[in-house]
Amino acid sequence: MAAIDIAPNFGAELKDGFKPVNAWVSGGIAWLDDIQQFYRERSAIEKEYSQKLSALAKKYFEKKAKKSSILSVGETPTVAPGSLESASMTTWSVQLTTLESRATEHDRFSGQLITSLAEPLKNLAARYEDLQKHHADYAKKLEAEKDTSYADLKKTKGRYDSVCQEVENRRKKIDSSFDHGKSKAQTAYAQQQSDMRNMKNTYLITINVTNKQKERYYHEYVPDLLDVRLHLLNTPPR
Repeated sequence: MAAIDIAPNFGAELKDGFKPVNAWVSGGIAWLDDIQQFYRERSAIEKEYSQKLSALAKKYFEKKAKKSSILSVGETPTVAPGSLESASMTTWSVQLTTLESRATEHDRFSGQLITSLAEPLKNLAARYEDLQKHHADYAKKLEAEKDTSYADLKKTKGRYDSVCQEVENRRKKIDSSFDHGKSKAQTAYAQQQSDMRNMKNTYLITINVTNKQKERYYHEYVPDLLDVRLHLLNTPPR
C-alpha cells in the first residue's frame, strides 16, 4: 500500500513557540534582502563590464578605420586591390564585432539580474514582512486576550476571598454578640453566606472560562497561526 503523504502539523508540536518562530522568520526575511542586494551588486558589475567592453570595441574600431587601408594595401598601392581590407583586417573586424556582441549580452544579463531576481526578491521580502506584521499583531491580540482572562480570574478570586473573609467576620460577630443582637447578626451572616455562594459560582465560571481560553490559546489559536505562517513561507512564490 502506498504511503499517504500527510503535511506535518508544526503548530501542534510547537504550541506556544510563536516568538522563537517569529524571530527565525525575521532572520529569513533579512536573508532575502542580502540575496537581492547581492544580485544588484552583481548587476552593477555586469553593467560596468559591458560598458568597458563596448568602449574597448569602439576604441579599436576607430583605430582600425584609420589604419585598415594602409595595413591592407599600403600607402601607395601599385596594383588595384580586389578589396581595400585584407583577410587579417576582416578577421580583426569579426573579433571586434564579437566583443560588441559580448558587451550587449552582459548589458542584457545585467538588466535580467534586476528584473528577474533582485526586484522579485525585494517584493517577496516586502510581502513576507507585511504578513509577519499581521501575524505578530494577531499573536499579540491573542496573548492580550489570554492575559486579560488571567487578570479577570485573579480579580474574581480576590473578590471571592474577600467575601469568604467577610463571612468569617460575620460568624465571629454572632459568637461575640449578646442575645438581643444575635438575631440581627445571624441575618447578616445568612445574607453574607448567600453572597459568598453567588461569588463562588461566579469564581467557578471564571475558572472554567479561563481554562477554556488557555486550552484554546495553546492548542488551537497559536498552533493554527503557526501552521498558516509556516505554510505561507514554504509555498513557492508565483
